[in-house]
Amino acid sequence: MMELLNKEEHLNCYLYDNNNDPMIKHITKHKGETFVMNGVHSQIIFLMKGTLTFSYAEYLNKTFDEQTFLLFPHSNKCRIIVKEDSDIITVNLHSRVNFCNHFPLEMLYKLNKKTKDNESNFPLKMNEMIHDFLNCLTKSIEDGLKCAYFHDLKQKELLFYLRAYYSKKDLFDFFAQILNNDITFSELVYKNFNKAKNISELASLTNYSISGFKKRFLKVFGVPPYTWIAKEKAKKIYHEINCTQKSFKEISMEFEFSSPAHFDKFCKKLFGMSPGVIRDNTKLNVFIN
Repeated sequence: MMELLNKEEHLNCYLYDNNNDPMIKHITKHKGETFVMNGVHSQIIFLMKGTLTFSYAEYLNKTFDEQTFLLFPHSNKCRIIVKEDSDIITVNLHSRVNFCNHFPLEMLYKLNKKTKDNESNFPLKMNEMIHDFLNCLTKSIEDGLKCAYFHDLKQKELLFYLRAYYSKKDLFDFFAQILNNDITFSELVYKNFNKAKNISELASLTNYSISGFKKRFLKVFGVPPYTWIAKEKAKKIYHEINCTQKSFKEISMEFEFSSPAHFDKFCKKLFGMSPGVIRDNTKLNVFIN
C-alpha cells in the first residue's frame, strides 16, 4: 500500500485545502440518511455506488443510480435521501469551465443554441476512463492529498476526459442548465444575486451601471433581470416548502413577504396552489415555466 510522503510539508502549505468547501470531496453515506448540499458553485456529483433521490428547485424525488453523474447548478439547495449505502464524489466548478484551451463551455452553446433547453436534468453514465479516474482520485484523497493546486489540476483533467470521451450532444445536454453565450457574466450574477436586495445592488456588485447591467443581462439570459430573479426566488421558495419542515410563516419572513397572506397569494399565482397543498403533494411534479 502506498503512503503519502512528506505529509507535514503538505499539511503546512498554504495551498492545502483545509476549508469547509474544498473543490473535490469524497463522501460516504448510509441508507436512510438525509443531507443537504448548498450549491454556492455548480458541481458535478458522481455516484460510484448506491442509490439516491434528490430534490432541488422544481425537481422533486428524482432517482440517481450508481455509476452515473449529474450536474447540480449553482445557487440551488439540494436535499438528498440515501436509499442504499452510497459512495459519492463531488467536484465543484469554482472557476471558468474550459474543456481545453480551444474549447470553452460557451462553444457548446454556440453549437446547440437552437435546441437549448435550460430546464433539462441529464445524467451521464460513467465510462471506463471516468471510473478509473475517480478511483484514483478517491485513493489520493483518502491518503490525505488535498492540495488546492492538485484539485485544480484534477478538475481540468476531468473536464478534458469529458471533452475527449463524450459526444458534444451529451455534453450539451449535461451542462444545459448553466449554458449561455457569456459564462463569465452569468457566473458573476449567480455569485452575487443572493447578496442583493434589488437590481441596482446586483448591478453594483457586478461592477456595472444599471443600464449596462440590464442590457448585458438581457443579452445573456434572454429575459429582463427582474423576471429572472423572480423565477430564481420562486424555485428557492418551492424547495423550502417541499424539502424542509420550516413553517410557512418562517419561509415568508425569510423571503421578506409583507405578510403570510401575501406569501399565500404568491404561491397560488406562481404554482397554482397554496403552500399547504404544495407540501401535501410533494410527490407531484410541478414545474415553474
